[in-house]
Amino acid sequence: MDAIHDVFYKISQDNSLLDNVDNIKFYLYRSLKNRLIDIVKTRKEDTMSDVSAFTENLPFNVEVNIEDLLISEEEQTAVRSKIEEMLSVLSDRQREIIYLRYVDGYDYSDISRLLGITVPSCHKLTYKSMQKLRKKFGPLILLFLIP
Repeated sequence: MDAIHDVFYKISQDNSLLDNVDNIKFYLYRSLKNRLIDIVKTRKEDTMSDVSAFTENLPFNVEVNIEDLLISEEEQTAVRSKIEEMLSVLSDRQREIIYLRYVDGYDYSDISRLLGITVPSCHKLTYKSMQKLRKKFGPLILLFLIP
């Protein structure tokens, strides 16, 4: 916990550290790992000159709780069945455009090329599909489809 705190404290002191970061998750993981190595090195009485030999022997422990996995799986199954129920009220074409837009994340120009329709037609079909879903399920639909 102290190492995590140290990483975020360092970032808060110098925001320019994040200026050239492309992948924040990777940066944070690497920073934490480096900080943990520094902590372990300072606790060792003999200093190790070869960092690669030192890091090869570091333990990596992950605690997986099967109960959490089961709960997560049950929640995913419940969400999946609710989405399937919601999409069942749509026509095939409407289901396809909602899938392409909200699940695959395509923009309207890509969808128009895939479906062979114009971009304004994509907007209209998406709008009508969402209207139909809102009419049947209310604002609940936004929780399931909008990322």
